[in-house]
Amino acid sequence: MENKEGSAISMDGIVEALRDKSPKELLSYAIFNEEEEAKYYAKLAEKAKRASIKALFIKMSEDSKGHRDWLYRLFKKLYPDEEPVKVEAPPVEVAPFYPEFESVEDYLSALKYCMESELFAKKTYELLAKVARDEDTKAFALNLAAMEEDHYNSIRKMYELMLSLEEKEITPEKLEPGGYLFTDELKAKYFLIDLLESGVELSAVIREKPEKFLEMLDGSKVSVVWITRTEVDGSIRPDKIPMLKKMFCRFLGKTSEGRGKGAVFLQNLSYLALELGFKSMMDVVLYLKDCALLYDGYILATAVKEAFSPREWALLTSELKEVS
Repeated sequence: MENKEGSAISMDGIVEALRDKSPKELLSYAIFNEEEEAKYYAKLAEKAKRASIKALFIKMSEDSKGHRDWLYRLFKKLYPDEEPVKVEAPPVEVAPFYPEFESVEDYLSALKYCMESELFAKKTYELLAKVARDEDTKAFALNLAAMEEDHYNSIRKMYELMLSLEEKEITPEKLEPGGYLFTDELKAKYFLIDLLESGVELSAVIREKPEKFLEMLDGSKVSVVWITRTEVDGSIRPDKIPMLKKMFCRFLGKTSEGRGKGAVFLQNLSYLALELGFKSMMDVVLYLKDCALLYDGYILATAVKEAFSPREWALLTSELKEVS
């Protein structure tokens, strides 16, 4: 791994500097690292123009702040009369860089850099856990490695999405009417963020709690129907889903009449197929896709490939273009 000046950063060197540190010193080191990481991602968020990337970096910054606060509370619990101290050791995160985001290549470059940084940190903490001289230090190191892995996976998904959109020449701002399929929920949500930013109106049929779904969309006006067997306002039982077809088609038509664009999001087609049967689920999908084509709109869905037979998946992807 290299920093922005091109000088090599040694994972072994960091581990060697930390291996003899006490749990208190390692905890202090991690606290300051998370503080710096939070500042770094906040700075990237300020510079990013693409809504989904900005949302990712804001989340990463908030996560790092949360990790810092969790580590600090742990520190005060273990050492109530003390404060974290600076530790003489190289930073586990690589030196930050702040690109000018003007193109897809700029975003991919930044995401790749961040992935490498998080993976480097994860491997460093894992190596530290192996050579740690006491069990407390080992436990801290493994916990820190898990945090870095979570960060890495979040960034990797965005990188894969951006790469796939570039390769398939799909842009949320100039999306062709029709149906689109995602095999990852997080990737779908980031795509929805950009779609909403472009002015598209969204209605969604979801499986997760509405507050959780809307959290990432940052207050955007979205009409949500929750599929659940629990009797709550704004919900519908799974067997009643086919009754929503005409309602969503009218939504797409009304949006088109106002010279706008509408999109319907179906979360977890795997679940819908389980509840309705594949044929009935596909009937809903095909009806809404035709409505989307008729009214210059979109249907977007998520599905787990392993939940379908090869024949079913082939039929599904023949109607909905697989994005990522």
